Amino acid sequence: MRSVVVNSTITLAPAPAEGWPLITATDRTNRRVGGSGNVYKPIEPGSKSSARFVVETRAGGFAMSYEEAPFEWTLNKSFSVYRKMRSGPLRAYTYGITLEPSSDGGTRATLRLELEPRHWALRPIVQIQGARIVAGMSRIAEAIDAHLRDNAPSPFLKPASPANAERLDFARSELAKRGLDATVVQALVELIRTAPDADLVRIRPFEVAHDRGLDGREMLRAFLHAVMLGIVELRWALVCPSCRTANDQVTSLADIGSESHCQLCDLSYGIELDRAVEATFVPHPSVREVTTQMFCVGGPWRTPHVIVQVVIEPGAKRALEAPSEPGRYRLFARGGAVASLEVHADAPVDAVATLEGDDLSPRELRVAPGGSLSVTNATGDPLHVKIERLGYATLAATAHVVTTMSEFRRLFSRDLLKPSTPLKVASCAILFSDLTGSTALYSTAGDAAAFRLVDDHFDVLRKVIDAHGGVVVKTMGDAIMAAFVEPVGGVRAAIECLHAFEKFRVDAENGELTGLKLGLYAGPCYVVTANDAIDYFGQTVNCAARVQHCAESGEILFEEEVYARLPEADKAKLRLLERVETRVKGVEHPLTLVRTKLAVDVVSDHRAVRAAG
Repeated sequence: MRSVVVNSTITLAPAPAEGWPLITATDRTNRRVGGSGNVYKPIEPGSKSSARFVVETRAGGFAMSYEEAPFEWTLNKSFSVYRKMRSGPLRAYTYGITLEPSSDGGTRATLRLELEPRHWALRPIVQIQGARIVAGMSRIAEAIDAHLRDNAPSPFLKPASPANAERLDFARSELAKRGLDATVVQALVELIRTAPDADLVRIRPFEVAHDRGLDGREMLRAFLHAVMLGIVELRWALVCPSCRTANDQVTSLADIGSESHCQLCDLSYGIELDRAVEATFVPHPSVREVTTQMFCVGGPWRTPHVIVQVVIEPGAKRALEAPSEPGRYRLFARGGAVASLEVHADAPVDAVATLEGDDLSPRELRVAPGGSLSVTNATGDPLHVKIERLGYATLAATAHVVTTMSEFRRLFSRDLLKPSTPLKVASCAILFSDLTGSTALYSTAGDAAAFRLVDDHFDVLRKVIDAHGGVVVKTMGDAIMAAFVEPVGGVRAAIECLHAFEKFRVDAENGELTGLKLGLYAGPCYVVTANDAIDYFGQTVNCAARVQHCAESGEILFEEEVYARLPEADKAKLRLLERVETRVKGVEHPLTLVRTKLAVDVVSDHRAVRAAG
């Protein structure tokens, strides 16, 4: 059956890279042109088809079902999608767009739609419908052009469902009473009030803050409080570590299992709270009823870390254009085959790789920027293959970030992991403190006075740890265990803890009888529910406790590697005493640590200030 082909070429003022993120926002585009929404079902279990889903939808008054193959694209240059129709008036549907830089710095955009009717009699109807689709897409592209060129309204501001103004006014007032930043609160309220439904299906606080030049943690705090006010709902998204799309959403940490499977990548993976679980939000139905139905799950707009993606048929060879920017990347094939890719000016212009079984060979590839990477599929199945950035900043509020916030633990004290399901974090910084001289304090000052001083010093340290983005996991006697997302933040907190404690000693009755020592260590941990709270265990925790034990009163002990990463302003607050090596049970190599003290005499300075006051 001869296909219907409809083409349209338009000129855009922005360069390809500027227009790419909006032009490839296929879910938003489909919503805007009046699509009916899609129902996505996984392809039959065990199938090696390159299709990811069976999709059910309606278009032009017809019910349709199709297999959606992975989108193909090269960043800032082209993308396309092929759909094999299972029902409806079409046999096949192919849509693509090519972006070429024009001589004036703009873009020449060519849209192409190819429709294969199921019967010759349907050809006139298909021709009319195809022309309508391309005309709608062209209008969207022109609106994107006006938006970027002349700051005209975005074409994706609608459709937007109505919001409950009274509830949002209540939210603004209550959030302000809770001491949250007024600008952040206003941004949250206006987002819920005015954003199109597509932007509210999966709200990412760090992304919202980034787009508006606001503080990400403060925005996350505002959303957490908004949950308690019934303005938004919290959803934990389970995110594939490869494609970074959400495979599922749950309403509680207790609903998270130890493993998940990505239909897009055909990849099973263990759940890590700092890689595979993200806190997202959606308006509460009483505030705004958003259309949560998906209109498109594919495309580069959802996976901006993917530079190139193609489908390679069995026995075929495809040439992939290497990234233009030097750096480290990876080549990934559906099912989990991976090879490292270095893009370097001194590398060959061409590189060759082969897919055999579940492996890519060679495992390490080098190619020049913009060079050609030829990949042969020697398997018996069609596979999609992609080049991905490494270390791409996703602006994700991971479960690890959220659960190390004291605010979350206070507001969501009942949102805990399944008791029998420990989950991993790839890296967590654990800080231990210990109050020295406390045993003698009880006998010298008496039980009541000693207990009060110990309890007061907990408050001093807790405030500092909270202010530095950490959380007090638990207290043990006169010691604190705290957790941080990354070690530099933990060291900064330790410096301020020691500083605040020295002032506390001067002000506190019997405070001179005690001292404080701290130790920090970072590495992989397991997160568990213990004693009705989120806790951490594993070798990293054991090492952190050992490091603290090796410290002396008034010292902070931590890894030399972390010291080397400290900004000079933080190093200036410390006096490096010595480098030491110590062995920890269960760790093969000795730990190289730095023994540090505060660079200033806080006690003398604070006494002088008090005397002057």
